[in-house]
Amino acid sequence: MSRKITLPSGATVTLKDPSLLRVKDRKRVLRSSEIEGGELTKALALGDALIAMLIEEWSFTFPIPVTQLDSLDELEMRDYDFLVEETKEAQGYLFPTLVQTVENETNPKVPTEDSKG
Repeated sequence: MSRKITLPSGATVTLKDPSLLRVKDRKRVLRSSEIEGGELTKALALGDALIAMLIEEWSFTFPIPVTQLDSLDELEMRDYDFLVEETKEAQGYLFPTLVQTVENETNPKVPTEDSKG
C-alpha cells in the first residue's frame, strides 16, 4: 500500500509500497550506477534512481522524477536527504543480501568491511 509522507519543507510525497517492487525495478536501479565517474557520482545516481522509482506523486509543481529525473535537483537538500532515508526499506527488498541484520553481522562467514583486507 502506498504511503504519504511530509517532507521537512512541508511538501507531500506519495511513496510506492516497497513490497510491490519487481525485478525490473532492481535492474533499473543497477543500470543507474553504470554512469561514468567516481564512487560518489555512482552513489548519487543510485540514490536518485531509488527515489525516482518509489515516488508515485508529489505536491511540487515540477514533474515526478520517474518522468524527469532532474526534478530531484530542484529539491531542497533537507528534502532530498529525507527521501534518501525513506529508500532504506526499499533497498532491503531490492537487495536483501546487502541489508545489515543481526544474523549477518554475527555470522563470521558473511563478508564485512572488517573482514576485507
